[in-house]
Amino acid sequence: MKKTFFPAHLIGTVSAPASKSEAHRRMICAGLTQGETMLTGFMDSADMAATMRCLSALGSTFNRDGDTLTISGMQGKIAKMPVMDCGESGSTLRFFVPIALTVAGGTVFRMHGRLGSRPMDVYRDLFVPRGVRWYMGVGADGAAELTVRGKMEPGDYVLPGNVSSQFVSGLLFALPLLPGNSTLTVQQPVESESYIRMTIEAIAASGIEVQESNAFSWRIPGHQQYKSHSCHLNGDYSQAAVLCCAGALGHDITVTHLSPVTTQGDRAILRHLMALGATVEESDNHIRVKADKLHGATLDMHDCPDIAPILALTAQFAEGESRLTHCGRLRLKECDRLAATVEILNLLGGNAQADGDDIVLHGVKQLRGGVTLPNYGDHRMVMLASIAATKCEQPIEMDGIEAIDKSWPEYLKVYQMLGGKCE
Repeated sequence: MKKTFFPAHLIGTVSAPASKSEAHRRMICAGLTQGETMLTGFMDSADMAATMRCLSALGSTFNRDGDTLTISGMQGKIAKMPVMDCGESGSTLRFFVPIALTVAGGTVFRMHGRLGSRPMDVYRDLFVPRGVRWYMGVGADGAAELTVRGKMEPGDYVLPGNVSSQFVSGLLFALPLLPGNSTLTVQQPVESESYIRMTIEAIAASGIEVQESNAFSWRIPGHQQYKSHSCHLNGDYSQAAVLCCAGALGHDITVTHLSPVTTQGDRAILRHLMALGATVEESDNHIRVKADKLHGATLDMHDCPDIAPILALTAQFAEGESRLTHCGRLRLKECDRLAATVEILNLLGGNAQADGDDIVLHGVKQLRGGVTLPNYGDHRMVMLASIAATKCEQPIEMDGIEAIDKSWPEYLKVYQMLGGKCE
C-alpha cells in the first residue's frame, strides 16, 4: 500500500496504545496457567496475533471483547511437535523456543519477512550441546522454518550480555517450569536491562519466584506453576515516543495513559528530548513535550534502540551536531534501521551519517521532501516518514505502509485525527 504524506501541523490529545512489550509478557504468563486471565486495554496487532497463535498451539484459548482479552491457559494434551507461526515477531520467536522445549518437547517455528535471518545462534549454541536437535530449513511455501526437538533440563545457564534481552526473557519464562532448580547468569555489560526487569515483573505477578543472588545472576527454583493474574496494560512509551518527538518538533500533542512508574526502557525518550533542549510537562499520566529551540547532544541508545529512528529525526532539527550512540542493534530489526534512518533523512534533505554503531546528525532548519522513499517493510520507518513529512517543504511518498499493522494498526487514524494529511 502506497501513501503520500503532506506537510501539516499536528494538534490534539492521544491515549497511548497498550505496551506491546508488556502485552507479550502478560499473555505468555496467562497462557502458561491453567486458569483464566483478563487483560484490559489490549490492542491487537500482527505481533500480538503471532504470540496468540503460539499460545494456541500449546492449548490456550482467547476471547476478545472490546479492549479486554480473556485468556484461558493450557488445557488438554499438547500436540506432538506443534507448529508455531511467529509471523515477523522476533520477541515471539525468542520467547517461545525455551517454552516449547519445556512444555512440548519441541516445535516447528515458521518465520516470515526478515525474521528467518535474525540471529538465533545464542539459543543454538546453548541448547545443542545439551542434546537439543536444531534444524533451520524452508517450508513448502518458502517461509523459513526452525525445528527444535528435545527437552530442557535444570542446570546452570549462562548468556553473554551483548545479545538481545529476548533470549534472557525466554529462559526466565521456561526455567521455573523445569523439574529442578536452575541458575541463569547474564554476563555484563547487559543490553536492554529494562526489558529483563519487565519480564521478571510479569512472571512475579503470576506467582513465579526468581532469586537474584548477584547482579544479573538468578537462582530459579523448579516445579513452579504460573497463577492467573488479571491486569490493565500500561501505555507504550515506544509508540508514544513518536508523538513526544512530534511535540519537540513544534506540534501540540498531549499523550495520555503513560505511567511514570514503569520498567519500560523507552521512557528514556523524555530524558533524551530534554537533553536536546525540549521541555517535558508531566502530570496525571499525561505528557506534553514542547521546544522553542533544540541543540545538539550525545544520546545513548543501548537500552532503548527502538526509539532511535524517531529521535534521530528530532535531532536532525537540533542546532549543531548530535550523536546517537550504541545503535548497532538497529541493524537486526525488520530492516537495517540504522542504514534506513540515515538514508531517509538524507533523501529528505537532512544531513545524517552512520559512524560505526552511531548515527551522527548535523542540524538543518528544514527538510525538502518531494521524494519517494523505499519500501522498508518496517513499522518504525513508516512512523518516521509520517512525522518527517509534517516538517518538509513538499509531500513525500512511501510504499509498504501496511507494515504499521505490526505494532499499531490504528496509527494512521490517530495521525489524521491530529491533523496529519495522507492519501
